[in-house]
Amino acid sequence: MKDLIITLLIIVAIVVISNNSRSTNEVVIVKTDTIYKHDTTTFYKKGSNIPFVVLDTLYQIDEIHDTVFIVQDYVQIKAYADTIKVDSSSFVILDTISHNSLIGRRFIAQISEKMIYKTITSERQSQNEVYLGILADLRHFDNKVGLGVNLGFKTSKNALFTLSASTNFYSFGYYKKL
Repeated sequence: MKDLIITLLIIVAIVVISNNSRSTNEVVIVKTDTIYKHDTTTFYKKGSNIPFVVLDTLYQIDEIHDTVFIVQDYVQIKAYADTIKVDSSSFVILDTISHNSLIGRRFIAQISEKMIYKTITSERQSQNEVYLGILADLRHFDNKVGLGVNLGFKTSKNALFTLSASTNFYSFGYYKKL
């Protein structure tokens, strides 16, 4: 009768523990990386290839210049630069002018592109597990063979509890992972 009660208790414990051990615990890890990509593009055009339109002509009557100044200004090679910045990118336009005409134009684009990578990882946490097994033993002093069942319960914290019942003995054990 005692063995029947212990067997029934073991079966009830198996059912209760196995229902609790089926829960799935998942851990979601979200990792975000920001990478900046830098790219520089340069274009150069000769003045004869650049289209132009005269918008207006200004006449300044108040200033009086001599001929040497006008010729010197006409012959000089002048460079004009314009920089436009948008966020972390910059655009530079360099114009070279001589003899009242555009000799060359250089366009430099330094573009910084921001890329965001999001990595989502889902990991399953270790959970409670139930093990059921059979066992056999032999007592040395009377050479009696015993048969029985063994119930193991592994917790999510890496601990193991065992409960064994045989025709020769009953035992309970606790194991911890090192």
